Amino acid sequence: MAFADDLLKDAYHLAARGGKIPRQSSLRRAVSSAYYALFHLLIADFVLNWRRPDQRVRLGRMFEHRKMSQAVFKFPGATLTPVEAELKKVIAAFAQLQENRYTADYDFGRNWSRIDVTNALAIADEAFKAWRIIRKEKIAQDHLLTMFGARRV
Repeated sequence: MAFADDLLKDAYHLAARGGKIPRQSSLRRAVSSAYYALFHLLIADFVLNWRRPDQRVRLGRMFEHRKMSQAVFKFPGATLTPVEAELKKVIAAFAQLQENRYTADYDFGRNWSRIDVTNALAIADEAFKAWRIIRKEKIAQDHLLTMFGARRV
């Protein structure tokens, strides 16, 4: 998980640069790095469960950003358990951060404020905390399979 943690720290570093007048490039890269931090956190957990270490890099490269955010995960009951509630936070954060990253990287008409970036970083932080609480739960691992593209049986 060190790489994902480093990316999140980099995002905070970029967001803090520039004093009172931060550069858009730093703010945009901070938003992008926050998304990639969560992306790599989830992938790292998935591939570390793979039995063959020599295949883990190849497996990690098979994840597709859009497929991951569009993965539909149906919760079994009408009322969410505490684990399901945490997973729902991670799913929502992933989709929001991906949308933010796309805007930061490609919408040149949008000016990012430090507050916008701070909000994105808070979403990433909460997703990291939620994921670390539930990462070993079966339902969390099932969702990783769904993000990879496997259908739920």
